[in-house]
Amino acid sequence: MAEALAAHLHHGEACPVCGSVAHPNPALPQAGKAMAGTPAAPQDEAVMLERQQNEARESRFAVQGHLQSLQALERQWRQAVEEESQGLPVALGEAAVTAVSATESSAPGIPGERIAETLREAAESAAGVSRRIQRLQAKLQELLQSKRQLDKQRHDSEARKQTAQTLFDTHAAKAGETREALNAVRSGWQAKFPELRADELDELAERLKRQDQLAEDLRGRLDKSVEFLDEKRSRMEQLQQELGETEKEFVRLTTERQALEQQTGQQAERLRAWVGDEDASALAAKAQAELHKLRTEAQRSAQLLEDAQARQQAEAKAEAAARQAVESARLAYEEAEAEWAQQASAEGFATTDEVAQALVPPEQQEAWAAEVEAHGKQEHQLAARQTELDAELGGRQVTEEEWTALEEELARCKAEDEAALQATAKAERDHEELLAKHARWSELEAEREKSQQELSLLGKLQSVLRGNAFVEFLAEEQLMHVSRAASERLGQLTRQKYAIEVDSGGGFVIRDNANGGVRRPVTTLSGGETFLTSLSLSLALSTQIQLKGEHPLEFFFLDEGFGTLDQELLDTVITALEKLHLDKLTVGVISHVPELRARLPRRLVVHPAEPNGRGSRVTLETM
Repeated sequence: MAEALAAHLHHGEACPVCGSVAHPNPALPQAGKAMAGTPAAPQDEAVMLERQQNEARESRFAVQGHLQSLQALERQWRQAVEEESQGLPVALGEAAVTAVSATESSAPGIPGERIAETLREAAESAAGVSRRIQRLQAKLQELLQSKRQLDKQRHDSEARKQTAQTLFDTHAAKAGETREALNAVRSGWQAKFPELRADELDELAERLKRQDQLAEDLRGRLDKSVEFLDEKRSRMEQLQQELGETEKEFVRLTTERQALEQQTGQQAERLRAWVGDEDASALAAKAQAELHKLRTEAQRSAQLLEDAQARQQAEAKAEAAARQAVESARLAYEEAEAEWAQQASAEGFATTDEVAQALVPPEQQEAWAAEVEAHGKQEHQLAARQTELDAELGGRQVTEEEWTALEEELARCKAEDEAALQATAKAERDHEELLAKHARWSELEAEREKSQQELSLLGKLQSVLRGNAFVEFLAEEQLMHVSRAASERLGQLTRQKYAIEVDSGGGFVIRDNANGGVRRPVTTLSGGETFLTSLSLSLALSTQIQLKGEHPLEFFFLDEGFGTLDQELLDTVITALEKLHLDKLTVGVISHVPELRARLPRRLVVHPAEPNGRGSRVTLETM
């Protein structure tokens, strides 16, 4: 049997028994096998028949195993392979039964050639069945692949259909609510404004739009005139203040006028008592004219009197001066006559001619006069010096020895004065040097104070940076920044319903703005609210981390976390992710939720490995 099966094996074709395409050790013909046309011994023929019977039994078991597997596949995928599988189990069963019946019914008396022929037919039938099984398996794999794709498409279609149905129901409900609201608004409009028709609303709206535009223009013009109005308002306030001052002045003048009117009335009574029935104006004018005339005469007389007195005083002064000059001249003449007589008698001159003859030339007189003047000056200086010395001596007298001692004392004082001058010069030089050194010391002192201040600041900075105080401070500040950014993001996701804050212990609390800003722990949030809060914190932390880079990544991954959300929260989360996408932030979502998959515009689908040896694959799907 093995030799018969081995004879029908070909390289690359499947084995009809095991289905393998590799045939490493096929059965070879027996060396002692009888040649064709040579009758064999009964004992050898019985051994050969027994061996063939065993091999036929093994083939039957193998065919039955194939039959059972095919029957199982047929029961599972009868609808998919109905046309190809018709008649297959019956043919296989008939072939197996025929082979087994032929083998079992063969007796020692049946010729070996017939048994071998039956076995060859069974082997050929099994080979055909095996090839047909392989074709059916390949077709089955193709049908399974098509079924998986169809199931996936059906699943996607159902998800999309469910999502579309949900959106349709939502939009239908919203449309119904909107329609009811519109009907209510129309009813209210007709009830409030029965005189306005619906077809006139566009014209009214256009008219209102023009009026709004005109109002906007007027508002702009008013805004431009605010400064002018402020200036005018200030001017009005100033004028009002001036008006108040003027009113006060008016009241004061009114009071004074009333007082003057009262005085005028009193004076009029007195005047009437004086003048009687005559015209007071004429009398006043006449009196005024006479008063003016008298005043003019008085002024002219006073002026004449002043001029006369001035002339009298000048003439008196001139007369006195003339008298004094005459007296002085007389006295001088008398003195000169006396002196002339005295000098003439002393010098021996009898007459003036003798004096004229004795006169010296003018040049000699000038020389003598200069000499006399110089002598007089010297005499005056000496007299002044003598006066000073007399005052200093105070009546004391100086001997020759004292004078010599005084001269020595003077020389010694001059020497001491010279030494003092030298010492002063040296002291001045030392003073300048000390000033330069003091300036340098001042500069060094200023640098020392600056260094001391820096040292103090460094000491304070060292005390601040000691331990983890500074790190904890930076961590708290960073936590505050992250919480503020996360609170802003959570407000956007929840329509300003929730906000995130940091308590005194460094933990997070939720501020419920919808309930008056009540702060409550994060453990009181629902699953969807917890997810939105975690998403906001993750986005804020990711933004803070990306700020340290040179270029922003603008990418964010979300792994699962959507399975616990209901349909409404899932719709809210998807809307929030779409908003994040509009904020130039690409969000990658890893999820198995069909509704989320149906809402994403682009998807990377990971296909697992297949039983036929094909590995996992990644495909891109777009809506």
